[in-house]
Amino acid sequence: MDFNDKSESVLDIPFGGGRFNRLILSALLIATTIIGPLFQDEVFSQEIRAGAINDPLEQEKSVVWDIYGEFVIRGLNIHQASLRAMLKTGIKKVTGIDDPNQAWHSIIQSEDIVALKFTGIGSQRLGTNSTIARILLQELYKVGFEPKNFMIVGIDPEFLPKEAAGTIPCQYGWQKEPVDFLGDRDYLANWVEQVTAIINIPTFLDDYIIGLRGALANLSLDTVKRPARIYVNQCDPFIPEIYRTPQIRSKVRLHIANCLRILYHGGPEIKQIYTFEHSSLIFSKDPVALDVVGLHLIRRARQTLLMPANVPDHIDASYLDTAAALGLGYTDLNLIDYRYLKHEKWTKNNSQSPGEIVDSKK
Repeated sequence: MDFNDKSESVLDIPFGGGRFNRLILSALLIATTIIGPLFQDEVFSQEIRAGAINDPLEQEKSVVWDIYGEFVIRGLNIHQASLRAMLKTGIKKVTGIDDPNQAWHSIIQSEDIVALKFTGIGSQRLGTNSTIARILLQELYKVGFEPKNFMIVGIDPEFLPKEAAGTIPCQYGWQKEPVDFLGDRDYLANWVEQVTAIINIPTFLDDYIIGLRGALANLSLDTVKRPARIYVNQCDPFIPEIYRTPQIRSKVRLHIANCLRILYHGGPEIKQIYTFEHSSLIFSKDPVALDVVGLHLIRRARQTLLMPANVPDHIDASYLDTAAALGLGYTDLNLIDYRYLKHEKWTKNNSQSPGEIVDSKK
């Protein structure tokens, strides 16, 4: 598919200047709740692929599918039919298979035990993980999988949806045998050993130490027993080194970034004033390319939305370059094919009811 064949954008708002007018920028932040996400526009697509040319190294590009729904989230409310359509569109696009049943079965198998790995930090304050888990499980059950095929990691048991009944409980604890990385040793979480496949579902968060918490961080910092000691040098190269351990990397099948809400400043502590509604799920098989997109989103929010005085707009995540050097994915924009697409039309058959809306805090 030609990158330029994209759906219509919801808004076409020019972005420019600095933070010279706090009142206007505050109004823009409030407007995201009223008229929709500010980042669903042609300009961002152009930025992601700025300077890109056609495969200069003659390598296959990593495709990143940003699937949005213009009305999927407003404040505390999530429109489940729209979210369901985003999942269907995304799995078809990322696999290239037009039948959702076959598409999901090309990612995971009926004999797999699959960890659905969410970002635990700030989960309840952002208020979107439980609803995504609910709709994702419903879609997976529709195509023949059973609760016994899944373990939900990163959502506290008290906030699990009813669809999680019968799934394998995620029990806190650490493996008996340590793993080696960079001449060091640490213990991986028990759940890593108990599953045969992982679907990584990170949320993009600003982090004042490492720059970005995204796909790679979600399967590294949360999976080792003693993460505090690896925060030196912005967790570089520890994040990619942990991710590429065979116990983790060999099991990862797909990444689906939860971008309904994104934290662009002050993280990993969640302050609602520094979040914005991007209203999308982003699908990719390349965690590095996915994180590059997340980094662009956060950088742009910091340049455009409300920020404290004397705080730099720019953030870095140096471990992404290390991850690329280790062969985990691409940071080179020439090799990232970013696709921005509105979800397919939903109908009554996509939802239990056509106007199905849920309070994301429930």
